[in-house]
Amino acid sequence: MLGSAFGAEGLKQEGIRQNQEGKAQEAKGQMSDLGSGVSDRVQGTVGGAVASLTGDAQGQEHYKQMHDAGKTTQRGAEYDIQKQAEAQDSARRH
Repeated sequence: MLGSAFGAEGLKQEGIRQNQEGKAQEAKGQMSDLGSGVSDRVQGTVGGAVASLTGDAQGQEHYKQMHDAGKTTQRGAEYDIQKQAEAQDSARRH
């Protein structure tokens, strides 16, 4: 009986550790997506401006797509980060 109690506690602690590691990996991925999205938006904006000045219509379209994809990535990461923060805040209140 005593052995199974210690075993159950060990499994519980292992589960908690794995959960924390998973949350850390998720947060790292979200921050990576956020940085990548911002970078693509800036690069798309600057590249589009340069392409516009040089009259490069194909370049403008390319950089517009880059900007738009970056915006989507950034907004998705911001949404995920906000939802995670709200969930953590809600859990603290209970």
